Amino acid sequence: MEKMTVIALLDKYWQAETTLEEEKALADYFRGPAVDPELEQYSEIFVYFDEEAHIVPSPDLGERILQHIGIATDGADVATGHVGIAASAGIATAPIRVMRPFGTGLLSAAAVIAALIAGLFLLTPPQQHNAAVDAGTSLATIRHGAIQDTYDDPEQALAVVRHALLVASTHLNEGRQELTGDHN
Repeated sequence: MEKMTVIALLDKYWQAETTLEEEKALADYFRGPAVDPELEQYSEIFVYFDEEAHIVPSPDLGERILQHIGIATDGADVATGHVGIAASAGIATAPIRVMRPFGTGLLSAAAVIAALIAGLFLLTPPQQHNAAVDAGTSLATIRHGAIQDTYDDPEQALAVVRHALLVASTHLNEGRQELTGDHN
């Protein structure tokens, strides 16, 4: 596979836009012997994913976990609500705590109360005073429930928007450089 194709696929991969076939092609390329030296750093990721995909738990994992926390895998007495604790250790039984989900009636009542509270806030008339969204940097002010422009000059408003987008873009690019390792 050509270097530029691999780079394009890696860009799509980091953006989570690759198909399963493209991801398989990337994995095959990085597992192969002809990896470009500039792209070699990415091969460790795909080798790791390949190794992790083949890890399976041992068949007795569940039983070992239960033994570690002190619950025997046999001897459960559901009728009395007790589970036998490691019988070989000679320890007494402990009660089982049963967690029951909320009933649908309780959930329905909570939904009705939430709807009433939301309706109360949405249907109340707006305050009679002027409220600025953010006086220093906003493009609009809320007056009596209506939005009005803060700037009379469209060029000034455009300059503020451009500045905000430039700041956001700069921070996003810095974050991307940290993730990809490009510190140009």
